This record gives sequence, structure tokens and C-alpha cells, in this order.
Amino acid sequence: METVALQQQLYKFDEIWTRDGYRLGEAHHLCHRTKDIDPVLLLYPTYLYVVSFDIGDDYYVPLDFVAGRDPDGRVTLAVTMKQVQNQTWTRTPDFVARGQARHEALPEE
Repeated sequence: METVALQQQLYKFDEIWTRDGYRLGEAHHLCHRTKDIDPVLLLYPTYLYVVSFDIGDDYYVPLDFVAGRDPDGRVTLAVTMKQVQNQTWTRTPDFVARGQARHEALPEE
């Protein structure tokens, strides 16, 4: 089963920032796809659910786009805000909507 592929642990309420310095929101939990994984078809294995009160949208960010976490709990994505806006990350992935996801709670720091 897929686990967080980062050198650092992600925590609930970590701040999520784009590469160009926009605050996207706060980390909430992970959603793991249990079948039909194919990043070429944009069917990523794990998504980070990000809650955003500032922007007003919630996001499902593929974990492949998380660049890292600093010691202060700031998680930086490998993409810019423009790239985020060009994705469909505000839509609930089909496997999540159909109840086919394995949800993993993030620990609180």
C-alpha cells in the first residue's frame, strides 16, 4: 500500500504553499487509490486533502506534487498557483466520491 513518499512526515494542519508563495490551505488527510493507479493517465496513488478557508476551495493534491516540508510545518508544492488553477484539483476524485478510497488521518503535531 502507498505511504507518504517524503523524507518528512506530514501533519494535520500543516500549511500548504505553492512554489511561488501562495498559501493554498491546511493539510487534513490522505486519500489512497486502491486500484487502477496510472500517473500517466493522471490516476495518482495518493492525494493530500487540503482545506482552504482563505481561497474558499478545498483541494485534492496528488502527493507526487508535494516537494517537501520545512521544520516549521510549511509544506511546499512543486507547482505554482497558476499550475494549481490549471488542474482539476478542486474536484473530488472519482475514486473518493465512489467510496473506493482508503483514508489515512494525518497525525497532529
